[in-house]
Amino acid sequence: MNILLTCAGRRKYLVDYFKKELGERGRVIGADMTASAPALAGCDAYHLVPAVDAPNYIESLLAICKSERVDAIISLNDLELPVLAKAKAKFTEIGTQLIVSDERAINICGDKFETCKFAESISIPAPKTYLSTKTAFDALRTRSITYPLIVKPRWGSASIGLYVVNTDAELEDAFATCQRVLANSFLSKLATDSDIVLIQEFVTGPEYGVDIFNDLSGANRGVVLKKKLAMRAGETDKALTVYSDKLYAYAKAIGDTLGHIGNLDCDFLERDGEFYLLEMNPRFGGGYPFSHEAGANLVKALLQCIKGQSDDVSIDYEIGLTFAKCDVLVSVPSTIE
Repeated sequence: MNILLTCAGRRKYLVDYFKKELGERGRVIGADMTASAPALAGCDAYHLVPAVDAPNYIESLLAICKSERVDAIISLNDLELPVLAKAKAKFTEIGTQLIVSDERAINICGDKFETCKFAESISIPAPKTYLSTKTAFDALRTRSITYPLIVKPRWGSASIGLYVVNTDAELEDAFATCQRVLANSFLSKLATDSDIVLIQEFVTGPEYGVDIFNDLSGANRGVVLKKKLAMRAGETDKALTVYSDKLYAYAKAIGDTLGHIGNLDCDFLERDGEFYLLEMNPRFGGGYPFSHEAGANLVKALLQCIKGQSDDVSIDYEIGLTFAKCDVLVSVPSTIE
C-alpha cells in the first residue's frame, strides 16, 4: 500500500509511524511546497507541489498519485481539506482513496462559529460567541459575559490575529484591527461569510487535547484524552494521558454526530469541573504523538480501515503517562528557496 502525505511540513513523526506500520508492504510518499520541509527527509519519495490555493494544485497531486501508484491520500493541513474534499471524485476515478471528511464536517470544524453552534446542538458547552461588537456589547450590558474577552479570526489556526481585550475601547479597536489583518492574509481565502471575526468568552483553566477516531463510514471507533501541560508554537509540547467520564462522553457524542472520517483533533478547556469545546480539526494534529506513544496506534487503525478491516480496529491507551516533544535535525536538500 502506498500512502501520500500532503502538506507534510514538520511532522516527520507521522512519516515514521506510517513507515513502521507499512514495513515492506508499502511506501510513504510526501508532498510539500518546499523541499526543506523536515518530514520529506523521512519519506521513501517526495514531490514538490504548488501552493494549496494554486489553480494547478489538484492536478499536481493527481499526477503524483498516478506516477507513484498511490492507494490513499492523507492531508495534514486545515487549509487543504476543503480543496481536497471538492475534488474527491477526481481521485476516486484514478483509484486513489482520499481520506478526507465531507464538506459539511470540514465546514463545521473550520468555521469556529459553526463549531460553537454544533456543540450547542449536542449539549456540549462552548464559549459564548458573537459575530459583531453590537451583539457583544448587548451581552456585556446584560452580564451574560464579562471582560476579558477574546477577539480572533472566525477561520484559521495557530493563534493568528488573536487579541485579549478588557475594555469597550479595546474591544472596538481589536475587532477593527483583526478585520484589517484578516482581509490581507491567506485566512481570508477560507471565509464563506462576510462576518470574519469572532468575539468570544474568555474561558480559562486546564486544556485538554482529544483524538476522536472514526472509520471510513464515519462510525466512531475510539477516543483518546490528554491533558496539555505545555504549548509551543501553537502545538502541544508536553502532555499527560488521562481519562474522564464526562470528557469521554462529549468526545463520543462528537464522533457519533459529526461523522468525520479518520482522526479528529479537538481542544477543550476545563472550568469549574465543566469542559468547553474550543475547536476541532479533522486530521492528525500536533498532539497525536502523545496518543500514539501511549498505545493508541491510530495510524495502524487508519490503515486497517483503508484495507477494509474496520471491524479489526481496537483503540486503547495507557493512562497516566507523560510525554514531551524535543527537536531533532534532519538533512534536507541544499536548495535556495
